[in-house]
Amino acid sequence: MRRRFFGLITAAVTVFGMCTQTLPAFAAEPQEEIIVLYTNDVHCGIDDHIGYDGLKLYKRELEAQGGNVILADAGDAIQGDIIGTFTDGEAIISLMNEVGYDVATIGNHEFDYGIDELAQRSQELDCGYVCCNFRSLTTGELIYEPYKIIEAGGQKIAFVGVATPETFSSSTPAYFQNDQGEYIYSFAEKEGELYSVVQQTVNNARNEGADRVIVIGHLGENGVSEKWSSPELVARTEGIDAVIDGHSHETTPSLTVKNKNGEDVVISQTGTKLANIGKMTITADGIKTELISTVPEPVGLEEGSWTQAAGRNGISVDSEINGRIEELNDRVNELLSEVFGYTEFKLYDSDPETGERRVRNGETNLADLLADAMRDSFGTDVAFINGGGIRKSIEAGDITYADLLGVYPYGNQILAARVTGQQILDMLELGAMTTPVEAGAFLSGVSGIEYTVDTSVKSTVTVDEYGTFTGVTGEYRVKNVKIGGEPLDPEKTYTVASINYLLRDGGDGYIMSGKCDIYRDGLEYDIAQLADYIKNTLGGVIPGKYRAPEGQGRVHIVDGVEEETSGDPGTESGSGTDPAADPGTDPQTDPNPDTGKAAAVFAILAAICLLTVLSKKKDSK
Repeated sequence: MRRRFFGLITAAVTVFGMCTQTLPAFAAEPQEEIIVLYTNDVHCGIDDHIGYDGLKLYKRELEAQGGNVILADAGDAIQGDIIGTFTDGEAIISLMNEVGYDVATIGNHEFDYGIDELAQRSQELDCGYVCCNFRSLTTGELIYEPYKIIEAGGQKIAFVGVATPETFSSSTPAYFQNDQGEYIYSFAEKEGELYSVVQQTVNNARNEGADRVIVIGHLGENGVSEKWSSPELVARTEGIDAVIDGHSHETTPSLTVKNKNGEDVVISQTGTKLANIGKMTITADGIKTELISTVPEPVGLEEGSWTQAAGRNGISVDSEINGRIEELNDRVNELLSEVFGYTEFKLYDSDPETGERRVRNGETNLADLLADAMRDSFGTDVAFINGGGIRKSIEAGDITYADLLGVYPYGNQILAARVTGQQILDMLELGAMTTPVEAGAFLSGVSGIEYTVDTSVKSTVTVDEYGTFTGVTGEYRVKNVKIGGEPLDPEKTYTVASINYLLRDGGDGYIMSGKCDIYRDGLEYDIAQLADYIKNTLGGVIPGKYRAPEGQGRVHIVDGVEEETSGDPGTESGSGTDPAADPGTDPQTDPNPDTGKAAAVFAILAAICLLTVLSKKKDSK
């Protein structure tokens, strides 16, 4: 039904810095200036910041000036917000075609709708995907072409696609396995394999006549597996002229790294949600990268072909794409605008003072609410949600289905399982392995449990080549774990509620998949469960106990734990009270008491949810 509905509408949708790089001696001099515009980690931000309509206008401006323009995307475009969720990414692909992408690679979140859906999206994308390291182990064949050569300005530019092997754990591991749990796909994850695969691809492109080789990679720089990062890839290879990167959402105008021959290679990425457009200029003097933060008012373009977008600080945008976006948004908003709850204060995924994302390295009031909702609804000892699964704050005021879908864009299911205390401890340790550096695996939202992360202890978590947890070789960073006010017992069995991504599907490298007794599976989607909790358990009003942005003190981040003895992760400290007890009690007056109307609205929303929310959306970077 969702596909038929959106099939009717998806046919339609400054400079920060620069770096000059000396080209390798084997590269021929460009006959004309070549401009490569690039994006990464758009995550369905079709009208965020610059937007696809602003990108299209900027591309048109450069072309009108006689520029040789190539447009590239470095992955994670089709997932991350409501419009992607409702259409399995189809609407985003339609817009990418309208904007006119010439080449793109896959990010880990391109897989969030499943292998079959990605195959369909790949066929719909006019330029197709390139990726040199995603292979079927069953056939031995690459799933996509390894590179694409585009001729411009008298040059042949080869774009080599590379996807991070972290995709196994940061999308959904089960997607890449057969019914026996055996991996049937590879991302060149074996030790040193990625470097050799990329090097051979670069060599092949050069042998085919490429004058320049640009890697469009979804690898990342910081907060990722170092051995698979873009700087490490550059340092282990030769023949790459520049890297357009993604995955870690960093704003990098230029980062110069020496390749294995000591030659400079520039790496750049634009941040996320089209906050910037990357611009790479190739001339006889070298390669220069810069980030464009705003689209200037065009000169010389046909009147009526561009406009200033409403409500977006007067940014200039392409009229046609802007119209497509508005049409899509209008249709979606009809479904999402119903009100069923209220909050007097903001529920945060970020730090209220700095605005920086917090759920990947700390606790927030929103994370507490999400975990309490799961534990209350399923009656378990413990509940938890990873920070990477919490994607947006809820503003003060009325709460709508759109607000919840912004928080939970993946359509996960809530499951309940029996696990050991040791498994809980190991999950906490894996999530905290990079703290205070943020990680999507960090268990920001917990209920029925509290714990401390001692950042003075170096993480000794080990993972296999697929990024899956294999053990802890030294002292645990996680201390003073208490469940229901009592010290965690590693030998005891506890009940836990969480999303299928963590309990069943092995997401973020977690260890529960196939190793816990799931006794309640697939009965409720995350958004439906959260809406039901807010409406029925909380009476449609978020209680005052969630008012503090930093949460209720369930997750403690410290540099040294003085009271800890002998590194025992179960050692007591603190008050011993259950931080999530009685989640539905609060004396605050309901400022929106029209409960009869709210009940009717909720019934409508529940129906919408059953028809529209998918069961295969996942999280991480």
